[in-house]
Amino acid sequence: MRWLTSLAPSSIFIRTTSILLVAFLTFAILTLGVVAHFTILPLARSAADDTAALMLLSGRSWAEIPPPARRGFNERLRREHGLRITQSSEPLDPAEKLRLPYLRFVQQSLSERVGFDVPLRPQDIDGERWYWVDLALGNQNLRIGFAHDRVATQRVEGALSVALITFLLVLLTALFMAGGTTRRIRRLYTAVSSVGQGQIPEPIPEKGPREVRLLARNFNNMALKVHQLLANRTTLLAGISHDLRTPLTRIRLSLEILRERPDPELIEGICNDLQAMDRIIHQSLALSRDLETREEQTVDINALLEQVIADAGGEEARILYRSAPDSCTRRVNSVALQRILSNLLENAVRYAGEEAIEVALECGAAVTIRILDRGPGIPEDELESVFQPFHRLEASRSVQTGGSGLGLAITRQLAEGNGWTVSLIPRTGGGIEARVRLPLDPKTAKSGTD
Repeated sequence: MRWLTSLAPSSIFIRTTSILLVAFLTFAILTLGVVAHFTILPLARSAADDTAALMLLSGRSWAEIPPPARRGFNERLRREHGLRITQSSEPLDPAEKLRLPYLRFVQQSLSERVGFDVPLRPQDIDGERWYWVDLALGNQNLRIGFAHDRVATQRVEGALSVALITFLLVLLTALFMAGGTTRRIRRLYTAVSSVGQGQIPEPIPEKGPREVRLLARNFNNMALKVHQLLANRTTLLAGISHDLRTPLTRIRLSLEILRERPDPELIEGICNDLQAMDRIIHQSLALSRDLETREEQTVDINALLEQVIADAGGEEARILYRSAPDSCTRRVNSVALQRILSNLLENAVRYAGEEAIEVALECGAAVTIRILDRGPGIPEDELESVFQPFHRLEASRSVQTGGSGLGLAITRQLAEGNGWTVSLIPRTGGGIEARVRLPLDPKTAKSGTD
């Protein structure tokens, strides 16, 4: 099979054309065979039987009419029926094999009608081929024949016409079927090459068959996500560089001052700056590590939430947890889900103040986790911006007042990497609802339809 694959043309258009050509030719041959067997051959037998009956009837009539009238009868017989009758004196040449089925049918019908084998033999007269049979009718030996033009068929022309029509149909069908698909695949190849080179291609038109539309839609979504990922990584690197440059500058100035005189406050400031730098580096490494982690395992969402709440710190009374009434077990990336919930709960604890935080779990075909606080909230025009790396609601970039600006960015990227959704929704009366939704579980959906 490998050598057949190696000989197959590489172009989709050529492959499609070749397959269609073989299919159409096979169909044409089989159709012609069926039509010939059930239609043409029965008609040929009937026509041959009529010809044999006409030859015998004409021979008997010729033998019965007076000799002076035979010439006029013969001319009318040739003009109207393509037959000739003469008296035979010498035997015909030995018969050659009859190629046309119609001639064999005529010979067979004549033999059946007279009761013995009657050979039908060809003979050329004035450059024209005739087929003759010798019959003894009315005490006369008659030779009755018909011209080749009477039974001639254009077999070669017919076969060539069928082949030409088949080729044209195949070519037009291939152009219609494979041409558009090939153009779309070339466009997709160009777009994929652009993405591979770090460029953003133009969106591929979502037209054509359903599979092609789905492919174009998925590619456009993928290209957009790649663009967003590259932009986020660029922003991440720029933010890390910016946030590291400030403490490094302070450390350098503090070290210059410490050369002249020791100062415990400067040393304490250097330690704080080093802790801030370590925290930024740790979060950046954690983001890269978590995005690469794709291992899934069966997890009890209730137990995972209880562990996240316990690790959140602070007074446990400030966090009210409403678990699902039944067991909530799903196969998920537990590391990513725990990191997402930890980041959202950490934000809620930081901004909620003395107000209690509510955590609710809704477990059905889809899993929804809600983290609700009564903090200062987020302006509606900033609800999506806060998911950008190093974006802070306040103007300052102080880690002490506003965090590093990576928590929500990590949350969003982890969620999108696992097919989940994270959204922030303003609450009536103040505060924010952080909602995490895990889509429909395939196993649950399957059992629900049984």
